[in-house]
Amino acid sequence: MKKTLIALAAVAATGAAFAQSSVTLYGVADIGLQDTNAPGTKLKLNSSDTMNNGISRWGIRGTEDLGGGLKAGFNFEAGLSLDDGKTGQSGGNYFSRAAYMTLAGGFGELSLGRRLNPAFNTAEAWELTGVAMYSAVSSQFGDALRGFRYSDMIMYTSPSFSGLTVQFGHVLKGDAGVGAINDLSLRYAQGPLSVAFDYNKQSNVKGNNKHLGASYDFGGFKVAGAWIDPAGAAKGFSIGGSTTVGTVTLTADFVRDTEYEDTDFVLEAKYPLSKRTFAYAAYLQDGKKKNGAFNAATVGKNVNGFGLGIRHNF
Repeated sequence: MKKTLIALAAVAATGAAFAQSSVTLYGVADIGLQDTNAPGTKLKLNSSDTMNNGISRWGIRGTEDLGGGLKAGFNFEAGLSLDDGKTGQSGGNYFSRAAYMTLAGGFGELSLGRRLNPAFNTAEAWELTGVAMYSAVSSQFGDALRGFRYSDMIMYTSPSFSGLTVQFGHVLKGDAGVGAINDLSLRYAQGPLSVAFDYNKQSNVKGNNKHLGASYDFGGFKVAGAWIDPAGAAKGFSIGGSTTVGTVTLTADFVRDTEYEDTDFVLEAKYPLSKRTFAYAAYLQDGKKKNGAFNAATVGKNVNGFGLGIRHNF
């Protein structure tokens, strides 16, 4: 009897292994020094904050082959702080960064749950720092990205049509609580050129958010620019460049709100220590006409931030 139970357990485990095609554990560890001239701030060791390259996190994702070209998948991702081990970054709940399921095939991919929205994916397609925590674009025009993530989102991503990808996200009125959300992204990437456009709107909010950006890699030097028009009075553009000197990548990005006459800019240097680990230094200035990345009530004074850190991807 005991041998039979062991055999049955082995068969069950084997069946589960065959059913689940793959499961991957992944994540990011990012920590460094941060200093700003915002009131009440001091030099400190920081993780998952404004002058870090990214939020530290861990996640698990998997896919199952359903046959006939169909695959089911899932992704759970939690943010955390290396300062003290706190979780709940990017939204407050444990898996605030991602919690969704997917069904993919020749038609593209359908996902259901909480994840990065099409607006963020659009900006990431051309923004030179990869929309780092110290991104001047998100500091100046974060509203155009609609908070980066949507909960309860139904999202469709098309296959690539000669470099063109269409992505559409929708949050039902009952889930959004205050008004349905629609978010449409068109992204084209072919060779050195990348162009992306996004339009997003919440039904009960006046106006809409939209941005159009592009980047071109000349080989050794990359340029990028965008037109950005969030709902409300804000409106403007970004322009920047990136180059490699030896093994160090240097980036400068300037972002101007023409309505508020406010300019944010970032200078970034990245040095690769391996394929998965790099050191970075960044300087971000949040212009004096608007509050931005540092969330400090400092209108009338430029807020400067400096970060020096290390990031490891696993």
